[in-house]
Amino acid sequence: MIFTGHHEHGIDGKNRLAIPAKWRSRLDPERDGAGFYIVPGSPATTLWLYTERHFEALAEQFQSALIPDENMLRFEQEFFPRADLVDVDSQGRILIPEKMLKAAGLGKDVVVCGVRDHIEVLSREEFEKQSADGLERFREYQLKARQTHQAFQRRVGKEPDAT
Repeated sequence: MIFTGHHEHGIDGKNRLAIPAKWRSRLDPERDGAGFYIVPGSPATTLWLYTERHFEALAEQFQSALIPDENMLRFEQEFFPRADLVDVDSQGRILIPEKMLKAAGLGKDVVVCGVRDHIEVLSREEFEKQSADGLERFREYQLKARQTHQAFQRRVGKEPDAT
């Protein structure tokens, strides 16, 4: 599933966040799972939500080895204990663990953004700050992403897209 757009939301007094109806209506429990994995994002002031099945598929791509690479081992030791599977209640809300809200420094006013394969939760202030600088940075990131994509295409022996 592809997540796009952004929505201003509030986190209620019980730390529940409503998943926007636009996205909920497109979720398929068989394809996507029943809940979301919530993980610390990047930057550290964000939380990322992945559909249950997508997160598990991503995790399986990095199968552990009997003697893992030290960097991968350190990543797994830091990342997976901080990830949490959360259910979506009958009202379309998830319960965000208090420790995750505190670690990300999130208050009650947040913006949820679709970022292709996941949802990003950030403070309204941070979103507004990013939006103010956004268009100029977007053009810079777009160019860099295009260059990275073209370099990848050359490495795998494909002709780069003309875009």
